Amino acid sequence: MGDKELFLKKFEEKLRTQLDEKSLSSLSGDVSGNLDGDYGSSDYQTFRSEKSPKTSSWYEKTCSFCEKYFKLEPDKATAEKFQKSIFGAHLNCTPAGVMSFSVIISMSIVVFGLLLFIIGQGTIGIGLLLLGMGSYFALQTIPSLFEKRFRAKANDEVIIGVFYIVAFMRFNSNLELAIAFAANYLSGPLGLDFKRILWQVENAEYPDIKQALDHYLESWRDENLEFLEALYLIESSLFESEDVRRIILLDKSLDTILQGSYERMIHFAQELSGKVSTFNMIGVVLPILGLIILPLAASFGDPKSVWQVVFLLYNILFPIGVSYFGFMIIFNRPGGVNSVKKPNIKNIEQVQKYPLKLGSKTYYLNPIVPAIFTGGLFLLIGASPIIFHLTGLDLTLNAALGGVFEDGAFSYFQSYETIDSTDGGYEYGPYGVYPGLLSLFIPLGIAYMFGTYLRTKYGGLIGLRDKTKKLEKEFASATFQLGNRINEGIASELAFGAVADTMRGTETGKFFSEIDSNIKFNGLSVEGAIFDSEKGAINEYQSELIISSMKIFIKANEKGPEISAKTLIDLSRYLSEIHMSAERLKDLLSESLGSMKGQANYLAPLITGVVVSIVSLVTMIMGTLSDATAELSGTGASSDSLGGFLGQSIPTYLFQGVVGLYITALIAILIYMVTNLEGGNDPIFTKYSIGNTMIKSITKYSIIVCCGILLFTYVGAQVLSSM
Repeated sequence: MGDKELFLKKFEEKLRTQLDEKSLSSLSGDVSGNLDGDYGSSDYQTFRSEKSPKTSSWYEKTCSFCEKYFKLEPDKATAEKFQKSIFGAHLNCTPAGVMSFSVIISMSIVVFGLLLFIIGQGTIGIGLLLLGMGSYFALQTIPSLFEKRFRAKANDEVIIGVFYIVAFMRFNSNLELAIAFAANYLSGPLGLDFKRILWQVENAEYPDIKQALDHYLESWRDENLEFLEALYLIESSLFESEDVRRIILLDKSLDTILQGSYERMIHFAQELSGKVSTFNMIGVVLPILGLIILPLAASFGDPKSVWQVVFLLYNILFPIGVSYFGFMIIFNRPGGVNSVKKPNIKNIEQVQKYPLKLGSKTYYLNPIVPAIFTGGLFLLIGASPIIFHLTGLDLTLNAALGGVFEDGAFSYFQSYETIDSTDGGYEYGPYGVYPGLLSLFIPLGIAYMFGTYLRTKYGGLIGLRDKTKKLEKEFASATFQLGNRINEGIASELAFGAVADTMRGTETGKFFSEIDSNIKFNGLSVEGAIFDSEKGAINEYQSELIISSMKIFIKANEKGPEISAKTLIDLSRYLSEIHMSAERLKDLLSESLGSMKGQANYLAPLITGVVVSIVSLVTMIMGTLSDATAELSGTGASSDSLGGFLGQSIPTYLFQGVVGLYITALIAILIYMVTNLEGGNDPIFTKYSIGNTMIKSITKYSIIVCCGILLFTYVGAQVLSSM
């Protein structure tokens, strides 16, 4: 054992004799210290694993796996860029892992494309080759996307983070303790950043908290200058000898962040209108124009190759591009809105399940069961034309019905046409009206599968979420009244009951009344009455705003009624300004968000449905003309030329299946954008809205396409029969 290890062992034994178990557990970790940049602190690691975005874990694991078996080191400039994003997003991977991941995934797509090209799927093969080469560069941007998302979520917490620090420093002018207080109570990315700042100071990466904080704030200079100014004002308050001037600087810092956030919201709303117009052009107008042109192109070329182009565009490239553009808009949204989490009540799991009543008993099914059953049934119906063809059931059905599908306006149940090509031709389909109608069950199956799951899982939480949002609106007035009662000399334990009486019948009255009951009848302290894991009043109202406000009150209440009352009154002002800013932002965004809601609920399904119906008519006309020219091919050279020029278009079945899936994805993206822009990070409302709107919009789309196909087919058949 070396001198260093011997010294550390003796030091650890000495600590054990002087510290209790709780203190020792808080110091557990790498005793030797990790000063090389690795996350050695067990406290920091635990916090990071709990608070880092869960969706990043798959990426971290994949990067580690790729690095382990196929390690590729990037050049110095690229490695520095990767490391900056990795550090900013708190990712647990290395630049070599990011590069290895990018190369392996992109090469896998290229190899798969080559295999498809070799076996004859030329169009998709070439498309995947190009996609693989492009993905090499796109995959290298994933760390920066994680960093942008992480910073966007942290941006939602900057106001409450500043208020935590200001509230703490009112009664204790210690910046390090104030940062620790904020890090402990902030539950999102900003709390993780503050935790790392403290970790860096404790591990001697910086000599004091001020230098560590100043270095961290430089990363916010281009994104949120008001955050820097607010924290610099807080730092300046440390050098004031007079308590009055110190409090003035603290109040000024809070005013700075609030005013800055309000101005950022105004600028964002002004810029959003142009971005929404661009989004509509890229995601709706441009794809719809392509829907009209591509089927015509198939009539003068190879329908199989054209359909493969449609598939690559509408089911891969367009969804990726629209999603990326939408996320970039969301990431630039100004902060200030706090999320509502799942309530912590006893029967919460039951609320999120599907109730199935059989006789006198009710069984609660996992929402995935009805989702798979409904969606699977629709998808089976949608796939029936292909299943019928592969098994020969279509011919059997036609024969059993006496050949009823041979002639007439709807000429056949389904057919497969022989498409001429340089390699001798191939059979392609299914063509026909009935397969086109049955194809509607493909987008319906996807929409009902995901929609049923999301509506069932989050539908029961919407009522609880609405109660929490109602409490948030009333909370500014409630905290002001509570602060006044305490300022009048009423003990905080009794003040809740007094305010509950004056606000009887409101959500705040119920909340304060439950706190009062816990104190009087359950013998709990004020903190226990609010935050007890079983009986706490906050369990039903899992709002970041309310939880943060009550935590600030509890901490201030420890310092006495005067500080507690002052903190509550300041908190009331803060909540009022946050509410006014949020309402003002909704007002400024109303026109843009209304346009996006209209696209998701009505315009996109309506316009696309009409276009698909017209395409079905074009397909029928081009097929009829192709057959007619083929019959005339023996009458002269001009007929031969015409017969070779015209061909079959894309089957409505395949075309509508691709377009229907794109519209389903587009609706989900639109609703995700609307809910995040309007209400911030509200996962319950976002997921429920996606499921609900997806079902309604795709149902409208299917009805429009069904009616359009039947109408245009009838009209087209009448016109063609008279020629």
